[in-house]
Amino acid sequence: MRLKRAALLLIFLSMLSILSGTSTSLFSEPEIIVIEDFNKTGRAFFKDWKNMYSSDKSWNEYYLLSENGKTFLRGSTEKNPGLSIQIGKVVHNAWNIFTHPVISWEWRVHRIPAGGNESISERNDSAAGLYILFQRKKIPLIGKKNQPVNWIKYVWSSTLPAGTVIPRKKVQSGVTLYEGRYVVVASGSKDLGKWLTFRRDVLSDYRNLFGSSPAANPIMIAFLTDSNVTKSSSVADYANIAVRSY
Repeated sequence: MRLKRAALLLIFLSMLSILSGTSTSLFSEPEIIVIEDFNKTGRAFFKDWKNMYSSDKSWNEYYLLSENGKTFLRGSTEKNPGLSIQIGKVVHNAWNIFTHPVISWEWRVHRIPAGGNESISERNDSAAGLYILFQRKKIPLIGKKNQPVNWIKYVWSSTLPAGTVIPRKKVQSGVTLYEGRYVVVASGSKDLGKWLTFRRDVLSDYRNLFGSSPAANPIMIAFLTDSNVTKSSSVADYANIAVRSY
């Protein structure tokens, strides 16, 4: 009996040793977390992606297309240049920015708004934009859409060079409703029609842009393709949004 117990103890210790060597891969979070894969979401994606501010129907501007086995979201204002519909997806339960600070996504821009310039309100249209929104603080008795936020918006600009940063701030009755930063990551017509992959360390960007770490995880990401102030048109495709630990 003692020999049997000793043998079982050795087996147990051996298994414990093996598990301790692989515990990181077994129990830690994955290195990549998919935020949106339109191949898997299919036509049901509007259940998660909501029109944030406009009364227009989201599908008037955004719709899914498939090409060579790849499903992607297209934002187009060709039929209605006056559209400016921002659609967003809640991510605060899915994205821990402190363990997965890097976001990656794909854009393919087909048409840029004529003369678009994010630094001028009267020209502020972008072919493609990806917002990362952080709640500044929570104000009681105010709906989610009106809570104060900080945001970073990565944009494909018609005219501003990559690397340009533009601050935005809105204050009402002494309350900062939002403080934001446009960050130009692509520009002009050089790469129109090509799928491009972008990667940004959002945590590092936030610290550099706002001077401190975010108080909590992002609450939402959002897309915006618009041409309403330039009275032109924009067309851009979005795909494969993921967050990473590296």
